[in-house]
Amino acid sequence: MSAMYDGNLLHSFLVNTPEGALRKMLISGPFTDVHFNMLMKFARAGENDFCLHFYAGTFPKLKYNAKEIVLKEHFWGLCVNALNQHGLLSPAQKIAA
Repeated sequence: MSAMYDGNLLHSFLVNTPEGALRKMLISGPFTDVHFNMLMKFARAGENDFCLHFYAGTFPKLKYNAKEIVLKEHFWGLCVNALNQHGLLSPAQKIAA
């Protein structure tokens, strides 16, 4: 799903930027507080796990509350749109063979 973006760079940005600043930047319109909390929950799970699920559009095996479960169907699409609106996604680097 998100293979055309650099998930490692995004993860680094998310874990190294103060959460308050990220909230102010990302939470608006269809990307709600619940979306943001899920994104940060995934980022805190670790870089490898975050990238795996970011690229595949899947979800780690974590506990989800009722509000989060409802969002799963469209979560990654909304997330990518919100991140793109703020210029936070970088193109994935092509690795020469």
